[in-house]
Amino acid sequence: MWSGVWVVSVRDDKRWVRRLLGMWLSLVAHAVCASPWAYITNQGEHTVSVVDLAQQKVTRTISVGKAPVGVAVDSVNHKAYISNVEGRSVSVIDMHSQQVIQTLDLPVAPVGLTVSRSGDRLYVADWYHDAIVILDTASGKVLTHMGVGKAPGGVQLSRDGTTLYVANRDSNDVSVIDTRSARELHRIPVGQHPFGLNISPDGKQLYVVNVFSNTVSVIDTVTDQVTATIAVGDHPYCVVADSEGKRLFVTNTGEDSISVIDLSTQKQIQKVRVPGTPEGIAFDAQHQQVLIASWMDNVLVVLDARSLKLLPAIAVGAQPRAFGQFIGGTH
Repeated sequence: MWSGVWVVSVRDDKRWVRRLLGMWLSLVAHAVCASPWAYITNQGEHTVSVVDLAQQKVTRTISVGKAPVGVAVDSVNHKAYISNVEGRSVSVIDMHSQQVIQTLDLPVAPVGLTVSRSGDRLYVADWYHDAIVILDTASGKVLTHMGVGKAPGGVQLSRDGTTLYVANRDSNDVSVIDTRSARELHRIPVGQHPFGLNISPDGKQLYVVNVFSNTVSVIDTVTDQVTATIAVGDHPYCVVADSEGKRLFVTNTGEDSISVIDLSTQKQIQKVRVPGTPEGIAFDAQHQQVLIASWMDNVLVVLDARSLKLLPAIAVGAQPRAFGQFIGGTH
């Protein structure tokens, strides 16, 4: 009898082990396959819409500072940084709880921003004082306030994090900054009113949108020389490359379109009409789609990156900007 009970107990234990193992594998699979989120700044209502890219819908709306514009996502430490231009602050969102956990008050009106690979430094464009502010993310303290060109907007780190590129709108150039010494090395002349920036997946090319020239400058990141100038649509604003470095997508705010560029020929191959005043743009590598914030129509436009067909748009808040790399996850 004792032996029978013991056998049953062992079998029960095995069943429980199998059940627990199954639950654990399910959780691991969910974590691995978990979809990233898009953090969309809504300047007109002082909020951020959190979009689940698997469900294709807003799952949370977060109140932040006044007039949010820029976004930088730290997927290592699971934080999203939001620049509040009129609030003169940066809101820090915890990506697990989807809540603001800290507000960094600044002596400047922040626009573009980006975060270091390790997440310990935040680089913020000071539009009105022609400077870059470098913050310690742990303490929130300003480490450096360094001069660059006139009216800096877009900021972009090199793939290895050793170089920061800054688009200076009113001086028509790009500042090249050594992040280790926090020193401006030189400036690269580009077109009129550069604003949005993006770097190629291999880090070898920097793409700079020239708003008044209706072009994109292509910069070799080894020589820091402009190697090509590509014509796009009217009043371009932001730019992003696909995950393979084959195509470039540019928002044209003056004509409500997206320019699609073949990077092998460095020519525009198609224009896609989109809802009003497209601004921020990012590439969702997991779902192979391009996401575009429509400032006029209050939606996140979804474009299939392969077919170049529009998918159903996602309603967000008022006057979405989403300036910067606004996609990230927690795995």
